Amino acid sequence: MGIHIPHPRKWNHKHIILATLTGTLVVITMAAIISIILSPAHISLSIAKPTKVSKADQEDTRYNFTLVAQHRSPHMAVVYGALSAEIWYSETAWVPAAVVDWSPLKDGTTRQKPTNIEFSAEYWQSEQRSTPPTASSSSSSDETDWSNCTVLVTATVWFRYRSWISTRSYDVRANCSPVNFVNGTGGTCM
Repeated sequence: MGIHIPHPRKWNHKHIILATLTGTLVVITMAAIISIILSPAHISLSIAKPTKVSKADQEDTRYNFTLVAQHRSPHMAVVYGALSAEIWYSETAWVPAAVVDWSPLKDGTTRQKPTNIEFSAEYWQSEQRSTPPTASSSSSSDETDWSNCTVLVTATVWFRYRSWISTRSYDVRANCSPVNFVNGTGGTCM
C-alpha cells in the first residue's frame, strides 16, 4: 500500500493573510489619493470699497462693500450657496447686509479669478437708538463709530473637481476687520 501524500493547497493561511493585507493597503492608498484630490481649496476673502451713502432727507444710511473671494486651486471650482454678511459696528450691535448683485455667481462656479460680490446694508437711526440721547452724548444723526467695524461673512460652499465630482458642503465663516466705512478702507478676513 502506498503512502498518500495530500495535494498541496494553492493558498495556505500565510498567503490569505498576505493577500488581505495587500488588498487593504491598496484600498487605503486609493482612498487617500481621492481624498487629497477632492480636498477643499483655500479661499481667501477680503473687503474692498466700503462706502457710506446717506441722504439728507431720509433717516436711513446705506453701507456698501465688495467682498473679494479668491482661491488658488488649479483643479477645483467653488460653488457658493447661501451667502450673508453682518456689519458689527459695536460689541453688541450689528446690521445685516444682503447681496446686491448675484451675477458674479450666476454660472454656479467660480474659478481662480477673484470674484467680486457686492453687499449693501441699511441702517435706520430711529430704530437703532435704544436709549434717548443725553446732553453729554452726541446729537448728530450718526452716533455709532463706523470707522472700526467688523464684517462677519457666512457662506455655504461646495468644491467641484472637473465639473462632475463635487465635495460635501462646507460652512465658511470669516471675520473681516477692521473695516472703515468713513474713509473707505477695507480689511482682510480670517
